[in-house]
Parts: sequence; structure tokens; C-alpha cells
Amino acid sequence: MSKRVAKIFGLIAVWIGLSQSAALACTCDCILPASPKEHFRVADIVFAGKVIAESKVGWWPGWFNFKWSPPFIERTDAFYQSCAVFDVTTVWKGDIFAKTSVVNERCCGYRFLPGGEYIVYAQRFEGGLRTGLCFRNNNLSAAGEDLAAFGAGKPPAPNPSPHGAYIGMLIAILMLLSLLGWAALQARRKYGVQKS
Repeated sequence: MSKRVAKIFGLIAVWIGLSQSAALACTCDCILPASPKEHFRVADIVFAGKVIAESKVGWWPGWFNFKWSPPFIERTDAFYQSCAVFDVTTVWKGDIFAKTSVVNERCCGYRFLPGGEYIVYAQRFEGGLRTGLCFRNNNLSAAGEDLAAFGAGKPPAPNPSPHGAYIGMLIAILMLLSLLGWAALQARRKYGVQKS
């Protein structure tokens, strides 16, 4: 029985590999302006920061889409994306927090290395920030033309305090407990205490 299961899993692995071989080939054509000021105009957010973490987007079941027609299993866009978390030092365009995440396509994306300092051009997309190879992202040490064109910039907004959310939750829980206590007291007054 175990040899049969191994053969089935082997065939599934080969099927996934063959059906996805065309998807692995990346062609990245960029038709964006080359000057820093034109990229600045196109981007929603422009900032400089240090990468403190980089990881794949999502969880592995979300990387695949199962269908009833061939090829039956496809990789989703989340399979090809990574997320870089930045400790932002300077902002030239847009309003972002001191710790900001940017989604980046792995195939046609810019490779952000943890510990590296970069100038990042990003656009708002589905509630977050997205960048790629066609943007003018660069190591901060090699971005002299960009830094000269944009000037000093401004500091990022401080990260929101998580205490506000905790206080709101605590108030909601206390109100719920008060309501339950009041209901129990009313029931006791109405029906009395039963002794067995």
C-alpha cells in the first residue's frame, strides 16, 4: 500500500512541476520613466529605510489554487510574492509609519536583503504597499541622484500604540460582565433561590 501511495504522490509532484514550468519563466518589461522626479510622480510612497525582515507572503495553502479542469493545480500570485518590513528613516512622499511592510513580487521584484538600507518607490495596492523591479528602488548608498533630487525629506509617523485597542477590548469585556451580572441578579430577584 505504501508503494502505491508513494507512486501517486510522485505523479502529483511531476504533474505540478510540468504544469507550472511555463509559469516559472519571468519576463519583466518596464516602460516607466527613468528620472528620479518622474518615478517620484508615479509612485504613491517614496521613503528610505532599513530592512529588518523579509519573508514570503501568506501561508502555504494559499499558494495554490485547485481547479476541476487541467492543470488542476495552479500557483497563486501569493506564491511569487515576498514581504519586506522596513524601519523607515526618511519619507519624501506619502504618509507611512516608522515600521512599514512592502509586498514585492519575487519574479519581477527587487530583492531586499535584511540589514540593507534602500530607497523605495511603492504604490498603494489592496490596502498595503507594493513595489517591483520596474520601480527605481536602489541601495541607499547608490541613490545619490535620488537624494539630491528630493532633498532632506521628513521623518515617518510614529507607530500607533497597541494600548488603545487593548483598552477598548477591556471596556467591552467589563461591560459584558456587568450586563451578565445584572441579568443574573434580576433572575435571582424574580425567581428566588432554589434549595434542593
